[in-house]
Amino acid sequence: MKILALILAAGKGTRMKSSKPKVLFESAGKPMIDYVINASSACGADEVNIVVGSGAEDVKTHVGERASFSLQESQRGTADAVLAAKAVIQKHGGRVLILCGDMPLVRAETLKKFMETAEAHPVSFISVSVKNPAGYGRVIRGGGGSVIKIVEEKDANDQEKRINEINTGIYFCDSAVLLDRLSRVGSDNAQNEFYLTDIVKEGAFAYKAEDENEFLGVNNRVQLAESAKVLWKRRAVRFMEQGVSILDPDTFYADEETEIENDAEIYPNVYLHGKNIIKTGSVIMSGCRITDSVIGENCEIKDNCYITESKVGAGSSVGPMAQLRPGTVLEGDNKIGNFVETKKAFMGQGSKASHLTYLGDAEIGRDVNIGCGTITCNYDGINKYKTVIEDGVFVGSDVQLVAPVKIGRGALLAAGSTITKDVPADALAMTRADMKIKEGWVSRWKSTKKK
Repeated sequence: MKILALILAAGKGTRMKSSKPKVLFESAGKPMIDYVINASSACGADEVNIVVGSGAEDVKTHVGERASFSLQESQRGTADAVLAAKAVIQKHGGRVLILCGDMPLVRAETLKKFMETAEAHPVSFISVSVKNPAGYGRVIRGGGGSVIKIVEEKDANDQEKRINEINTGIYFCDSAVLLDRLSRVGSDNAQNEFYLTDIVKEGAFAYKAEDENEFLGVNNRVQLAESAKVLWKRRAVRFMEQGVSILDPDTFYADEETEIENDAEIYPNVYLHGKNIIKTGSVIMSGCRITDSVIGENCEIKDNCYITESKVGAGSSVGPMAQLRPGTVLEGDNKIGNFVETKKAFMGQGSKASHLTYLGDAEIGRDVNIGCGTITCNYDGINKYKTVIEDGVFVGSDVQLVAPVKIGRGALLAAGSTITKDVPADALAMTRADMKIKEGWVSRWKSTKKK
């Protein structure tokens, strides 16, 4: 059975109060249209066509070659939107699965069950009973439960508005029957639009789904946040079923591309953005944001850390309140303490920077101690330069390394030094001025200030 997935995404989304096309708003880390495209492919669609209108070029640019496009030049209703793809429907033949581009919660498994059940019917749609049906088209049934029609909210009378079985906007139709019925749809209704719901008047099968949450249509930013909450909770449940400890699933935020291995532990209010890998046994504490990074086995990422495009080796400890910027690589058993910032920095096994330090454009060997207040001065206002610190170096507190500079194996940099030249292995480098003591100076100075 050939299946064309037709995604309706031409609406202006005026209630979003934005110039951005509604379907490009992100829900739980990804534009809504992406979820619908992925569900279409996962449920067996041979082709995906998106009906675009407002913001068409932006949608096309984002989607790229994942789908073809049909243009609805003016928004005259859902039936008119489907007819915008008439040529594609005629060419494809077979069956048409009609979906809404602003419905990111629909599962591919639900669509598969729907299509399998509805295969024998020329026109079918998904209905669901909801707690609050306001705003949705009501399913009107006759004797024996047969579908008589779908009534839109603005056209419904008081009795019809009390019905809680609603139309989700998802259809599965024989392409020839669909086009035939669309040719007879009129616009005699409260909105003077061509309703796709009118195709059921000539007979249709309603597949009643179980979970109303899957069919939330996002029309404003409140509903966008609601959809994201459901998606994040789904991911939390999936990870917990796979052996991940999530202390508070309601405050767990992980994008779809993130992977978390068993026996990892995630504290409340953690955001795992983009493509991350959190290895087994690692703990991510509250307030951390991690983006496109790898956290190795048995690491501890303490509270309020910001890690981006970095790799943290096994057994390392980061934070609290540390920032690992892009290009940071910790080889393993490292310690990055509070208020430490790194950028394009490699740290060998066992090296540590415990607090109040900036390490940028640096290559640091094994078992190096970086003292409090150390800075790699890597930028002269025009170019950036590299600092190399070999194995076993001890860097005292408040040291400035003015790059380009190389510190030899086992050297010691005395506290308070400004290092502007290469330091040989096993050497002491110190740039302190002589200390002077003037006894009684304070009292004499104070006496000069008295009136």
